[in-house]
Amino acid sequence: MGRLTFVCFLLLAVAEFAACEVAVHSRIVGGEDAKLGAYPWQASVWYANSHACGATVISPSWVLSAAHCFPSDHVWTDYIIKAGALQLGTYEASVQSSAIADVKINPLYTHDSSSAADLALIALKTPFSFNEFVQAIFLPSANVQFPAGMKCKVTGWGDIRRGAPLPQPLHMQVGNVVLISRNTCNCLYNIKPLKPPMTIEQDMICAGTVQGSVDACQGDSGGPLSCLANGKWFLGGVVSWGKECGLENNPGVYIKPNAHAGWIQSTVPAVKMEDVTIDIPPVQENENGCIGADGVFYPNGASIYLLTFATLPLYWLTAYLLTYC
Repeated sequence: MGRLTFVCFLLLAVAEFAACEVAVHSRIVGGEDAKLGAYPWQASVWYANSHACGATVISPSWVLSAAHCFPSDHVWTDYIIKAGALQLGTYEASVQSSAIADVKINPLYTHDSSSAADLALIALKTPFSFNEFVQAIFLPSANVQFPAGMKCKVTGWGDIRRGAPLPQPLHMQVGNVVLISRNTCNCLYNIKPLKPPMTIEQDMICAGTVQGSVDACQGDSGGPLSCLANGKWFLGGVVSWGKECGLENNPGVYIKPNAHAGWIQSTVPAVKMEDVTIDIPPVQENENGCIGADGVFYPNGASIYLLTFATLPLYWLTAYLLTYC
């Protein structure tokens, strides 16, 4: 009996591992080539001589990125911040580079794979000189609400699909995404929930499509979600996490910088956060659930597990364990 009990525990562990899915940081799929100077606030975070993450220029001396792009075991001297780039794989006279003087991680960040407050402020050793290729984006004040249904842009040099790096000459990609409310996004992620379950927190916003055709991907983390309002580009979000890249019912998740306006302004007092009125009516959404990519309505908190040929062995294993263990 002891041997059978051991085998049962072992099989249960294997079954649980096989069923698990985790949130993925650095999550542009379905994008197109950007034009030089179109997004002059987009920066590239280089670590160990290669592009690692995106960032956003918010002043001549500071960029904003994701906290998970700066793990505690990394040395700041191995980082370089580049701005004014279009093709990372070629020499461009428009590019400005700077080493890092300091990194300020949001104190509310917990290092979890879907942590709230996934933000880092990076001080530059050499300030950028603003020109047509390098500019700061406008930061929205804490009162600004970007409505669901608003169209924004996500930019970066990340993978073009999961496991497929952006080919040379590493031309910046831009994707058109639609904002999705926190309530709807939580519902979509619960159609087939991650393990452990992930929650779209109060400081997060989702963007993409229910069908998953456009999304950020590996290498885009920390980059900007840029939203045009009243003729100005505002930073609506910072690329944070998601489930793989471009999957249906799993839009990209972004941190709202204006949810941390106090921390940003206390760290960089020179940065101004602006009020803006957005005259776009929000998309009417059902508070009780959401419509998935398959056109089916899913109540909040509902989840499904698809039984396919790939999951049949796991199903049979579970049935055996429930019967004999």
